[in-house]
Amino acid sequence: MKMSIIGSLAAAALLAGVAVAQAPHPVAASAEDSLRINQIQVVGTHNSYAMPADPRVMTLMAPRLASLMQSMVKTLSPDKAAAMQDEHPGGITDMAKTLDYVQMPLQAQLRSGVRSVEIDMQPDPKGGAYADPLPYRQLREQGATDLAPIYREEMAKPGMKVFHVADLDFRSQCPTLKSCLTILKQWSDSEPNHSPVFILLEPKLSGLDKVIPGAAVVSPFDKAAFEEVDDSIRTILGRDKVFTPDDLRDDMPTLEAAVLAKRWPTVAQARGKFLFLYLVPGMNLPAFAPYLDGRPSLQGRMAFVQGKAGMAHTAFMLFDNARTRAADIRAAVQKGYLVRTRADIDTADARRNDGTRRDAALASGAQIISTDYLTAPNIYANGYHLAPFVKGWRCNALTARCAAPQ
Repeated sequence: MKMSIIGSLAAAALLAGVAVAQAPHPVAASAEDSLRINQIQVVGTHNSYAMPADPRVMTLMAPRLASLMQSMVKTLSPDKAAAMQDEHPGGITDMAKTLDYVQMPLQAQLRSGVRSVEIDMQPDPKGGAYADPLPYRQLREQGATDLAPIYREEMAKPGMKVFHVADLDFRSQCPTLKSCLTILKQWSDSEPNHSPVFILLEPKLSGLDKVIPGAAVVSPFDKAAFEEVDDSIRTILGRDKVFTPDDLRDDMPTLEAAVLAKRWPTVAQARGKFLFLYLVPGMNLPAFAPYLDGRPSLQGRMAFVQGKAGMAHTAFMLFDNARTRAADIRAAVQKGYLVRTRADIDTADARRNDGTRRDAALASGAQIISTDYLTAPNIYANGYHLAPFVKGWRCNALTARCAAPQ
């Protein structure tokens, strides 16, 4: 799973055993739209909204965070330390390196064939909580007048904000959830027959205020925050553009039962639609009680929620490290769950020009594969990348007999 930089850590539960694949019927190229969306693979981006931080912010903040992270790692239980190592194999104490990536504009990503984007959300019910970041205040005190711009007027307004980490990695192409959704809507309206797009949502559950004086206090992701997200999706995109848990569950007793019965729609049925998928930081499901309480199969909700096998709501899982979790990914995909994994983690794979994790991700059968590097040469001047598929997706060789080499 994707883990918050300062959030709680929890070891992901291992799936018991690997299901034996049953050979599916061959699929003719002309009939590929009849594949179900759990039988395809798409390329997506990680922290899709991100804009590069002002280098002076990293110079100021990274050493502070390195010391804090080193101290935090020493306090972890063996299980949590192993989970952190699995999900951040290159380490995360050097924030300047970990966060050194550059994303295309969202519209360019989508037009190039990207079919999954990730949006990190920070509640801001009163407005202005993140409009004047701590390092910018300190840099201005030192005489800086040319700081990399942020959308200060938008940040001052009440409403859900979109950026990575308050007071560290806070520059965003679309600083509010509504502005991000508006970009998605405009692109979708211009290309109404697009293949389905998987939107990963990560609620931020904490900030740096407990460890760095003067840092922004991140508001609780409470019932009002979850309702704001659902209402924004409904209002801006429209119910008809979203495939929801209700659409999948239909007359099945639980959402997971529908997944295990492989009730996912076909590509043809999902054209022009978005699926919203909540990541659960640290697998902290109690934090999602406001979204799940009274709705064990996400009845009436606009988004799916990451879960584990055996939970009524589970349709979607995360196993970020395909090099170590390939068996878990294959087992989950063969049972019918949607899975997200990562082609590259924390810039380390790309810096080394090492495609091992990317190739493992593609071979794993995970339907959603996220990268920070869509093109080559990449920002490190080497050939590592994962290009989007030509039509936005490809047949998944683990779950379908594909008509042509993939």
